[in-house]
Amino acid sequence: MTVRSSGVQKVKVSDSIVEHITSMISRGELKPGDRLPSERELALNLGVSRTALREAVRTLSLMDLLTVRQGGGTFVAELMPGSFMKPLTPMLAMGRVDTLELIEARRIIEPKAARLCAERATEDDIEKMGSIIGKMKQSLGNLRLFNDLDLEFHLTIAEGSKNSVIVATLDTIRGALYEQVQEIQSLPGAAQRALDFHSQITGAISSRDAGSAEKYMLKHIKDVEKAAKRYLMNR
Repeated sequence: MTVRSSGVQKVKVSDSIVEHITSMISRGELKPGDRLPSERELALNLGVSRTALREAVRTLSLMDLLTVRQGGGTFVAELMPGSFMKPLTPMLAMGRVDTLELIEARRIIEPKAARLCAERATEDDIEKMGSIIGKMKQSLGNLRLFNDLDLEFHLTIAEGSKNSVIVATLDTIRGALYEQVQEIQSLPGAAQRALDFHSQITGAISSRDAGSAEKYMLKHIKDVEKAAKRYLMNR
């Protein structure tokens, strides 16, 4: 395997290494449990500096594609659903995704997740949603705790959908979601509206009413969108 930098393309060498190794894993050329060559050997094979290689390995570790064992070498990790979505995380963390674009994506994903949740959630899932709602009611005066519970509610809906891609997607953008929740809930009445919507969604899921669960979630995300636009105008 060879990665060479011509100096013409404005691409970091470490990013090229990340792309190269990721492609090898996705094609099955590197399999879970495989040990990579030593740092010196791998840098030589790729035609890159050891500094660039270390940066790439660090990035791949954050993506959960590689596991570095102190004194034991670097191995291809056991892949979990969403592992190849990890490159989104740094982009979101650095604020490269527009708030309204994030809400647009949520409007596409979350209503369908709520529908699937109503159809597939276990009794334990539904009980967990009810517990979160109860805690949210008690924490209306504690916005930080309320926001934690708000995010947990949406992730629980995703888990209840029993769709690993939906779960991985929401988990990948959870940091951006939390920032959004913090911004919106600072507006007057926003927390109470979120609680009301969550209660309606939970009721529909408990009744196995998939259509209503989808409808209430869509109304909830649209309400968030309106609040976000007000927040952005006044910022």
